[in-house]
Amino acid sequence: MQRIGWIDFLRGVSMILILVFHTEVYFKEFNVTPYYIYTTNAIVLFYFISGYLTHHSALHSSLRRIVRSLLIPYFVFTSLIALPKVFIRGSEINLADIAVHILSGRASWFIVALMVAELMFILLLWISRGKHSWLFIVAVICFVTYYLIPFNQHNYWQWQDALLAFDFLYAGYLYRQYASLFHTINRPFYSFLFLLLLITIKIYEYPLNLPMRNIAIENIPLFLADSIVWLLLVITLIRYIPRQRMVEWTGQHSIVYYFMAGGCPMVVSILMRKAGLPYDGYMYRYWIALALTYVLATAITWLIYRYIPYITGKKNE
Repeated sequence: MQRIGWIDFLRGVSMILILVFHTEVYFKEFNVTPYYIYTTNAIVLFYFISGYLTHHSALHSSLRRIVRSLLIPYFVFTSLIALPKVFIRGSEINLADIAVHILSGRASWFIVALMVAELMFILLLWISRGKHSWLFIVAVICFVTYYLIPFNQHNYWQWQDALLAFDFLYAGYLYRQYASLFHTINRPFYSFLFLLLLITIKIYEYPLNLPMRNIAIENIPLFLADSIVWLLLVITLIRYIPRQRMVEWTGQHSIVYYFMAGGCPMVVSILMRKAGLPYDGYMYRYWIALALTYVLATAITWLIYRYIPYITGKKNE
């Protein structure tokens, strides 16, 4: 499939924001920037892009793509990440518990939720033969169900998170179907308008909790307004997105970056503290830690795609 520059760029931006969040958590040891400011938006954007890339095709090829690009990397990387934990923590870690954690789909909530949501979406596309009425009805049911059922952080295969992910997949799918209509708002005026609206919404969100999981969303209309305005802002800016090779490369290899988003910030944070450079309120040290995290994650990602790309479902580069 031919690469689409703005798709790779936005995926890259989403992954870099995830690295920013985890570096802040591991290096500063607390969350200085509120979660709702950018982290939820990065997740929403990634799901939206995945929906844009979903199309009505042969069921077997779609299933094969999910297995190759999501299921296999999930099992491989969560298993590899578990090994250092066993080595470092020794008897504190129970191998049986780790195996159950991975097999039950609880080892990486974002990837598993995306995988389950995509599976639901392609099955519905196949059953309904691409009928929009079916997709709309199921999207509404998923949204209502997500908020009516009490959230369980330990739900198997992240099916509750997948319900919300389904809606953003549907949004991306709709954008692709009606791209010519949305392109009528690809103007600076609308970009400025949506940016002002988003800033206003963020101000109102300040005292609330609006992450996509674990903590209940206190204000559903505000969360929806945030997500919709954010996606509309992105849509108006697509035609103005510059070519940035490094960010696009990050987007092309986002699956590995995601699995590195926890380990790399942790390693960098430990090394910087041992070097006598803890955070201690110095922002320049945080930016150094973030840069080192990105470099380390990029180096590992390059090595994986260069020498063992089959664990990501890709061919040798």
